Amino acid sequence: MSNQQHTNRPAADFIVHNLDSAVVFPQPYRGGKTTVSWQTKELQHVSIASKDGRIVWIGPAAELGQNVTIEGSARFYNGEGLLAVPGFVDSHTHLVYAGDRSDEFEMRVQGRSYLDILAAGGGILRTTNAVRGLSEEELFVKSAQRLEQVMKTGVTTVEIKTGYGLDLENEMKMLRVVDQLKAAYPVRIVATFMGAHAVPADRRAEPDAFVDEICNVWIPEVARSGLAEFNDVFTENKAFSVAQSRRILEAGLKHGLKAKIHADEVNVLGGVDLAAELGAVSADHLLMTGDEGIKKLAGSGVIPTVLPGTSTYLMESHHAAARKMIDAGLPLAIASDHNPGSCQFLGANIIQSLAMLQLKMSASEALIAGTLHAAHALALGNEIGAIEVGRRTDLALFALNSFRQIGYQVGQNSLFELIIDGTPVFGEQ
Repeated sequence: MSNQQHTNRPAADFIVHNLDSAVVFPQPYRGGKTTVSWQTKELQHVSIASKDGRIVWIGPAAELGQNVTIEGSARFYNGEGLLAVPGFVDSHTHLVYAGDRSDEFEMRVQGRSYLDILAAGGGILRTTNAVRGLSEEELFVKSAQRLEQVMKTGVTTVEIKTGYGLDLENEMKMLRVVDQLKAAYPVRIVATFMGAHAVPADRRAEPDAFVDEICNVWIPEVARSGLAEFNDVFTENKAFSVAQSRRILEAGLKHGLKAKIHADEVNVLGGVDLAAELGAVSADHLLMTGDEGIKKLAGSGVIPTVLPGTSTYLMESHHAAARKMIDAGLPLAIASDHNPGSCQFLGANIIQSLAMLQLKMSASEALIAGTLHAAHALALGNEIGAIEVGRRTDLALFALNSFRQIGYQVGQNSLFELIIDGTPVFGEQ
């Protein structure tokens, strides 16, 4: 080999060596109006080399030395017997909360309606009272326990929303807890401010004044703090109108907070139209979205994010029209929506199963939706979500023969190791 050939070889400081297989996406979605592909390919007997947390080479294990300059201090991780998939991205969660609403779950199973539960003192405002009653330290401990469980299912990136404080003091408390989680754990965490989750009981007589306060006081303070990247709003009859939602999202955009929206979960009010109009990064839930909404989303650049765990947990009579969205060429994402009231499913593996069982997605579609497209739903689609040269070395290693077994083994978890930015999380071989 010539000196020129040798110098062209990438250097590596971390190698996952001799994997049984690794799943790559031959034509990954690149964002915007680019073509969506649902193709996957399982490479056999491969190694993945990285440098400074980024993938520099993927190929046959036997050819590693010919193609990569291995630094003297490089670390090797033995991948024998393991399957590598991109680290899962959970792009919609409410992991920071307090209190217990298991009685509401039982009431729902017994046929009680949302309004019945609300009248009995349940719903979002019940969790708000619990969050307000805890110190920052107590809220951190409870949230950290859930985050650890999430990581153990193969999640390398997770979004966490506020929305259970519903006053500036407690919304900021929630954001500080998210920031503490970022510092304490290697998982990549994206923070979303969702002060517009519900109208608190003491502000119901003046909802527009409450919206004014969110726009003119809360959002500027959140932006100054630097603790959130996104601004989200619950656009529903029981929450915020389209006009109110527009004001909230525009205020966020004015202060540098990217837009997300909860849309079409209960009613089709125009949340999807608003998402397309404002260039929201994602529109989430979409349980009631029909053909017109799908047409609005097509080519908009907005990532449609559906939450099969929520519709299952709420025992809805139908689920989001995932197949229609896929057939229309949309870059569909899936996420857990873990929260205290409407979805207690936690982690990536069960959501993979529900995407297949409830949304009729193939194993390839579920994997891409829960990794690459979910990364795009956090504006990280060119950094994470796929095993590809140039992306971050975020991998979930499973003791499985094929990625198809992840969804197939419902409720089971065969995760062996989590690698984030080229560093094993649970141990190093």
